[in-house]
Amino acid sequence: MKILTLNCHSWLEENKEEKFQQLVDKIVAEDFDVIALQEVNQTQGEEGGILDEWYCLNNDTWPILKDNFALALSEALQIEDKEYYWTWGFSHYSYGRFEEGLALFSKEPLLAKVTQVSKCSDINDARRRILVSAVTEKEGQLLTVGSIHHSWWADDAFKIEWEGLEKAFEENQYPLILAGDFNQIAGTIGHELVLNSRLKLKDSFQIAENVIGEATIEGPIDGWNDHNGSLRIDYVFVSEGLKVKNHTVVFDGGREPLVSDHYGIVVEVE
Repeated sequence: MKILTLNCHSWLEENKEEKFQQLVDKIVAEDFDVIALQEVNQTQGEEGGILDEWYCLNNDTWPILKDNFALALSEALQIEDKEYYWTWGFSHYSYGRFEEGLALFSKEPLLAKVTQVSKCSDINDARRRILVSAVTEKEGQLLTVGSIHHSWWADDAFKIEWEGLEKAFEENQYPLILAGDFNQIAGTIGHELVLNSRLKLKDSFQIAENVIGEATIEGPIDGWNDHNGSLRIDYVFVSEGLKVKNHTVVFDGGREPLVSDHYGIVVEVE
């Protein structure tokens, strides 16, 4: 099973159309089973989008608009004869003009759910954070996947959100894969909180048989304005017992072109 996660920084990049196409090309070439995306934006005031049979409804009633990044990606992939089921959830307003959310894509249908994990409920506040999760399958095996974009550690924001996420999975019966932008530097207290969680998760970077690349951002970027240099803040965590064959950093501006202010991660799970 091959998984891609990427904080898209969508519709905010220079040469955004070219970078969008590079993402499409990567998905077509690599044929991922599951894709977890963060900062999946749509423009406030845009007209409503038209959803087809590949969209999997969830409990979030926020409307999907015509320029939703995930909708555009689904449409572009269909043109390439690459169909994915997908779902999207709204988190908060951002950058003064966007409605920001999270998305999941899968080759198999998604039984999807959106859960607020933050204490903050104000949609005008970037501290409102959600989890988009779903039960899907791979070769007859049911599993739960999640796309997440957490806050920083300040004011215990990440700790509170992580406790909310743990509660969301209290009744989960299937192997769990969580992917996204955790905003926690590897080796710090936030990273350790995840590794010591009752969810019994492992960091794919730490357990993979083969690892290519490490850092997922090169600061300073939005949210890490005071940090220069390389940091690992994006992760794929998997349930204890799942075997990770490969962990590869992609879209790093070296081996592959940059498509966002974050690099992506590709993980192969056996």
